[in-house]
Amino acid sequence: MDNLTLWLIFIAVGIGTFAIRLSFVHLHGRGSFNIGKHQTTLQLLAPAVLAALSIPAVIFQDKTTLDSVSIAQITAALVTAILAWAFKGVFWPLCLGMITFWILKFYSF
Repeated sequence: MDNLTLWLIFIAVGIGTFAIRLSFVHLHGRGSFNIGKHQTTLQLLAPAVLAALSIPAVIFQDKTTLDSVSIAQITAALVTAILAWAFKGVFWPLCLGMITFWILKFYSF
């Protein structure tokens, strides 16, 4: 793929993303926005985005194959997810999950 095609794809995706966001702002900007009606959706948005960004990085280590799955990384991710559910926060689950990962990597698990 040459550079021009790549830049055209980036620009098209950027314009498409902007148009989608602008359409929602425009639709909800006409009337009154009831935050109570959308509160559950907004509460689930951050965990969904975090999962969408982190799960492929944890599972797919080498390109997009499952040949080199890191058991230590998956175990640490599961520990972090369980701790995030228990603590209802971000700081301690990330710290303890990273410590778990370092310990498992140190012992070559």
